[in-house]
Amino acid sequence: MTEITVASATTADGHRADVAGVLERLRLAEAKLARRREQQTGMNETDRAAMRYLLERVDTEDVTPSMIVRALHLSPASGTALIDRLVARGLVVAEAHPHDRRKKVIRPFDRNIDPDHLDPLTMQLRGLASELPASDARVVAGFLEDVLALVSRTAIPAN
Repeated sequence: MTEITVASATTADGHRADVAGVLERLRLAEAKLARRREQQTGMNETDRAAMRYLLERVDTEDVTPSMIVRALHLSPASGTALIDRLVARGLVVAEAHPHDRRKKVIRPFDRNIDPDHLDPLTMQLRGLASELPASDARVVAGFLEDVLALVSRTAIPAN
């Protein structure tokens, strides 16, 4: 786990920052945003992430289902369901790979979709992160990696 020094975890007035409280508010805001975006666009966060991944690579490389699965940290079955959903909605096409008949290449149906229009928050977050001084970025990145690991390995309780 990343250790954050007391100096970096205190506010200007000497009080300890409420990191846990901010994380909880962030989780709630993210869930609310995800629900609102899905209602507006019909796309969930994974669909949106897959489309961004494809659109950012459309002119530079042939994207296969396994590349999407790895990039989004999905199981192969979840990746297949994701691609099937995107194909059914007319957002992507699955074509035969030009050199390997066992593979498919996934391409966006409309190559002109702006990934920043599809997901403007990602670009805003990247911009915000780029403004961090390197030493702060290392601490924040380490902390967020620990949060990600915790979220990833936390089991959902059975009903």
